[in-house]
Amino acid sequence: MSKMLGRVIFAIAAYFVATASPEVLFAECPDAYTHFCFHGTCRFMISEWTATCICFKGYIGNRCQKMDLLQMMAGDPRSILVVTLVVALTLIGSTCFSIYLCRRKEQRKLALLRSIGVADV
Repeated sequence: MSKMLGRVIFAIAAYFVATASPEVLFAECPDAYTHFCFHGTCRFMISEWTATCICFKGYIGNRCQKMDLLQMMAGDPRSILVVTLVVALTLIGSTCFSIYLCRRKEQRKLALLRSIGVADV
């Protein structure tokens, strides 16, 4: 019952705020929307009668639920360097591992051919 009363009081207060000043488009979110935004602050849009979010830096989405990696990395140039270094090392490592596997396969073929050649003589 107290939640319903709180919503009614909030609705009446928001209506008077909206009609008193046409510049006011937003109000504080009611308690029911305490955890509405994941990574941001909640604001209540009076004209639409719905909650919206102002996302913190690096987050996007209706409720700030998605991380924007490009924006996160744009703030710190060192992170771009680290990502580039990790990608380069991964490519070098996978290339070396592929070469190792190919050589190992060739050595097995040569060993098989040698064992066949020795048995035939």
